[in-house]
Formats: sequence, C-alpha cells, structure tokens
Amino acid sequence: MDNLSGSLVNLRPLRDEDFEFLAGLRNDMRTQGWNQRLPPCYTPKMVKERVEKDYDKPNRGVWGIETKDGKLVGYINYEETPPRLGATIGVITCVESWGKGHAREAMELILRFLFEERGLQVASLWTLSDRVRMIGLAQKLGFKASARLRESAIVGGKVYDTLVMDMIREEYLSKHSKMAGT
Repeated sequence: MDNLSGSLVNLRPLRDEDFEFLAGLRNDMRTQGWNQRLPPCYTPKMVKERVEKDYDKPNRGVWGIETKDGKLVGYINYEETPPRLGATIGVITCVESWGKGHAREAMELILRFLFEERGLQVASLWTLSDRVRMIGLAQKLGFKASARLRESAIVGGKVYDTLVMDMIREEYLSKHSKMAGT
C-alpha cells in the first residue's frame, strides 16, 4: 500500500513496532469508546492479527497516521462496501493529537484516494451523537448526516444515538476544483 502525504501528516503502512501504540488507542475509551464489540484489554498481538486478517484483502486498506517529524498519532482505514461503489472510513488519533489538524488531513488524504484514485461513488463514517468534534470535522469535510440509529450504543452507562454520515462523489468533486472539470 502506497504512502499518502499531506503538509501535516503522512499515511503509511503499519509496521510491527506500531501495534503497541495502536493497542493503547483501542483500549482508550476516549478514542474508542463507541465500539462495544472490542474487548477492554486489546493486546498488540490482537491488533496485528486483526490488521493482517481484515486489511490484507482487496478493497480494504489501513495506514498509520504519522506526523512530519515521524511520530505515530493514529490510524485510518477503509472498507469498500460494496466494492468499487462505496467505502466506510474509520479514523482514530491519540488524544494529544486532537485539535492539531492530523485527523482532518488524514481524512482529506483518504477521501482524495477513494474518490480520485479508486473512483468510488460514496464515502461514509459512523460516529456517536455526543462526538461533537468528529461530527464537526465530518461536516467541514462535506459529510452530511444520512441516518440516525437511535439509542444504539451504550458508553459508560449512557445511551447514545449512532450517526451515519456520508459524502457522494459529486459533493466531493464540487469542493475540489482540481477534479471538478474532469
């Protein structure tokens, strides 16, 4: 899988030394609390096995999000469902990275990859209704709410709605004049 580069971050293939950090992200309820299917003590081995099993397939990808000074701050992935039509994106960054533009640029890079290189029609993401930062980021990028799954998640004993947000190809192209004329 190729590297994708922006002005703040590089998206690069994951390395063996990354899985300790990624396991920490998966266990941090601030970064991963929405996902109730994960065990509370995700190990580096479990993360590596999941990446190898789930993302070494066609129509899926995963990259580490690395700052320009070489610090790993998170990861981003996608899965095409159905292949060559749409993709669901997932992104996790460490709390220390929040508000620094890392997740935003990683999302911009993956959207460019999905729409301009893969030629997909729609990109979507899922988030909880209380994740104001993620919802705001998605809206700034051009995502729109497309579904609300009411009271579908419990985090810390509280019930939340799950929001599905998406962006279609034409919306992406209208925001990015480089491709709009083609």
